Amino acid sequence: MNKFGRILLVLIFTFCLVRSGIGQINEGDLYGETAQTILPIAGYTSDYGLFGGLLYQRINYRDDFYPFYSNLQADFNGSTRGRWIVGVDYERATLFDRKIRNLTVFEYEREPQSTYFGVGNNSPFSPEAFDDGEYFLLKSHVEFNFDARKTFKEFGNSAVDGVLRLKGSYTSTSDRGRDTQFILNPPPGIEGGWVNKLGTGLIYDSRDSEFSPRMGVRFETGANISSTLMGSDYSFTDGFADLRGYVPLLWDFILAQRVEYSFSNGDVPFWEMPKIGNQRSLRGYALNRFIGDQSVVYMAEVRKWFLSVLDDEIRFGGHFFSDMGRVFSNDDNPRFFDDWKTTWGIGGAVSAFSPDLIVRGEVGFSDEDYRIYAGVGFAF
Repeated sequence: MNKFGRILLVLIFTFCLVRSGIGQINEGDLYGETAQTILPIAGYTSDYGLFGGLLYQRINYRDDFYPFYSNLQADFNGSTRGRWIVGVDYERATLFDRKIRNLTVFEYEREPQSTYFGVGNNSPFSPEAFDDGEYFLLKSHVEFNFDARKTFKEFGNSAVDGVLRLKGSYTSTSDRGRDTQFILNPPPGIEGGWVNKLGTGLIYDSRDSEFSPRMGVRFETGANISSTLMGSDYSFTDGFADLRGYVPLLWDFILAQRVEYSFSNGDVPFWEMPKIGNQRSLRGYALNRFIGDQSVVYMAEVRKWFLSVLDDEIRFGGHFFSDMGRVFSNDDNPRFFDDWKTTWGIGGAVSAFSPDLIVRGEVGFSDEDYRIYAGVGFAF
């Protein structure tokens, strides 16, 4: 498929929901309102090929809880390249009848074309080698996460939350050939294994919406520890700081910006190292193109909802974006402002039957390649 054919395909994905339905149940003040959405989805991405699956979301709204009382989202899909993913996210506003917001995540992923290019900001890349599969490996990953957050300070429409995080995961890896980078330049953690983490953090949020914000700021920071005392095969620490801001512009355009810094230290397996080059950072490079001990990324988008139909039940939007970032490792240039990678691109979005369910498609361009993405929700 040629380049422009693939761009057209992602636009078709963005603006075409194969079949959808929503059931809204009004159960009185005690139970509030429940909105359910079932979306069969199909499309194409550069990293996974043609894919199809089912997306289910169930949100319960109650007057005393913002932005919802509970939110269940389940995603089941497979692709022509053998990738399979099962993901279930359940978020709830209370825990043991207390106002402790909590999120439970289960995810299983089998990825026959997971990538490894080497560690560092200047790891080599060849389009011919990529097409020949020299950067691929088979990775299977199962993960369980539990986050609990409690508000301890409110300022009008903003709040500061304390967060406790628990994570357990198992990863298995195998090579796709003896002449791949995975074998010729073996990464740390090549044998796979368990990673169990305990972490804590803070969240400050003043956005007017968690799903499609028009204004406000969100800042989150956290640190985690993985130890053999918790059943891990690797002992290390990692952490991050993530700042997002949203500003309304003329004619209902929105400027969205994000800066994130991540670090890791210790016996870190390669799949847990900070990485950029995916649909959430540095869009336009091959999947997880750069990994290192630290990473920094800046992302900017100009968004707008252009059209709505069926009394605003379905909305169509678009955005232009530009990303930049880099990683740091022992062999990289340590000067902060040198060797930054940049990308740019365009995308579209559909909000179907619920303003809190957004499906996104994008195409990003870099100096090495271009990539097509599809997913649920905005990138940030």
